[in-house]
Amino acid sequence: MKILICCIFPFTIAVDEGIHHLLSWRELSSDLMDSNFPESAKRSFSSIKQGLHLNVSVITSCARLSSGISRERKEKGMKGILFDFNMAKVILSKIHLGGKNPIIRYRSDWPNPVLRYPNQVLVKTRLGGICVSDLHLLDLDVSYFASIIANPEKRFPMGHEVVGEVIQVGEEVLSLKAGDRVVYLPGAFCEAYGFKSCTSCRMGNMESCYSLAGVGDGSELESLYGGRGRFGGFGGGGYCESLVGFEKQFFKVPEDLSDEQAVLAEPLAVAIHAVSRHMPSDRENVVLIGAGIIGLMVITAIRMLGLKCRLLAVARHSFQREAAERLGTDEVIIESDRDQLYNRIARLTGASLFKPILGRGAVFGNSGPDILYDCVGTEVTIDDALHLIRSNGKIVILGQSYTQTKKVDWSIQTYKEIEISGAFMYGIENINGKRAHAFEFALDFLKHDPERFRGLVTHFFRIDDYKTAIETVRNKARSGVIKAAFDFRINHG
Repeated sequence: MKILICCIFPFTIAVDEGIHHLLSWRELSSDLMDSNFPESAKRSFSSIKQGLHLNVSVITSCARLSSGISRERKEKGMKGILFDFNMAKVILSKIHLGGKNPIIRYRSDWPNPVLRYPNQVLVKTRLGGICVSDLHLLDLDVSYFASIIANPEKRFPMGHEVVGEVIQVGEEVLSLKAGDRVVYLPGAFCEAYGFKSCTSCRMGNMESCYSLAGVGDGSELESLYGGRGRFGGFGGGGYCESLVGFEKQFFKVPEDLSDEQAVLAEPLAVAIHAVSRHMPSDRENVVLIGAGIIGLMVITAIRMLGLKCRLLAVARHSFQREAAERLGTDEVIIESDRDQLYNRIARLTGASLFKPILGRGAVFGNSGPDILYDCVGTEVTIDDALHLIRSNGKIVILGQSYTQTKKVDWSIQTYKEIEISGAFMYGIENINGKRAHAFEFALDFLKHDPERFRGLVTHFFRIDDYKTAIETVRNKARSGVIKAAFDFRINHG
């Protein structure tokens, strides 16, 4: 079902059902004057503001109003970028009138976050890694499913790859103190709130914790956090000068690790989660699509876990080759012609390619790639994975650059009896007889071999230069970026 929105232009906009936020003309007019909008859009709307009435009824399950950090205060605040879910901006962005990055708002005087509960910690950000998933959020290129575990606040701080310094702890905090360096777990699970563990948490699957969806254990604690649906979701703060989280969301950084190494703990934890849940044997052929930071961390996890499988990495840019080879891949393939790419992978893995009447060739039979990690997750790479994996092989999808697919031939999964698994975030992992959170394993890996990670953070930016930072990450071919980060360690004025 679609809801048609009558707009001020002589056409209508179809917006998916699911939004229940009534947008007033005054709010729309105010947001149109935001500096992120192009001057042409401002002039167009200003010229017809008088005498026009806009009545918009739209849906969103992820824009639940809340106070907190978005509350205005007069005192000098912090610099930072907040995700600002505003339907006026969403609509204008969808009709290409929103300008660049309309869904975020930068200010130098955001209210400073404060401790609201005794089990919370206030942290001053040192480095905040810029993740490609954040760019998908800026482009509103995310699945509607994600709204189930979205932050319930209309505005919330961005940046989930954080290394910072504790500056204040609540009275119930026991494991941290002021001055500790920490990394940040962006999703608060049951134990972080003080709830009894849900089914997912008891199984070690924190990425599926009910608390992320705003559901606790039914105790009075739920009302303390505002009631069901009023808490949960993913936090952030790596794009701000400071952030608040629960004690259980922070892990101490070993003293001998640099900030540049520690900020890689989050993407490394993602990789450890994926590899530990889908571990290749030493005899298997493994193909990895994507040599961005997640792909590089998957290579790292495979080798630091002591796995001796044959590992081929498909990269897009030449500067990624050196990093992938240094981290332990056996061969890096850079090939823009997909037919040539298929032939090369088939040759290196002993696979047989078969050509259908129409369409691209495909591996068939039980020789070829045994496991394929897709660290990009576009329609193209998923379709490639289905064609390249051997019959009865396994595909692990880490990348999230797709939502509903239109061009993927999913029937291949049935014909070849392929096992497909997703890998999202992190949980409690069982590795070599040890049971611990993926973040703990990540910090252990970083401490064990810090030199392996040196130089992977290639670009640093002041938060004031966020537009340049975003464009740098968007244009890897030109910038040569592997990992970029906002640097708050120096007072830039």
